[in-house]
Amino acid sequence: MQHTQNLKLKKPDLTDNVLISDLNENMDVLDQAVGELQKTTESIGDLEKNLNEHLLAQMPHRFFDNGKWYRWGFRTENGEPQFIYEEVIE
Repeated sequence: MQHTQNLKLKKPDLTDNVLISDLNENMDVLDQAVGELQKTTESIGDLEKNLNEHLLAQMPHRFFDNGKWYRWGFRTENGEPQFIYEEVIE
């Protein structure tokens, strides 16, 4: 019996008896690998969403100074980048 290179799935030779237990083990390995890929893909999607929201926010950053919270960011006016900030009033 041979095995696949990456997942080490069982590959019966033409003269081997095929066991249902071997097929089931292969299915379990595939199911686990696909499940891990799905989790990673979801995480990447969340990361992309958060990054896009961050890029669209004009002042996404915050800092604390002398007992007050401020938010800051950058904008472009007449082609020139500007640093902007304001006190956060809640």
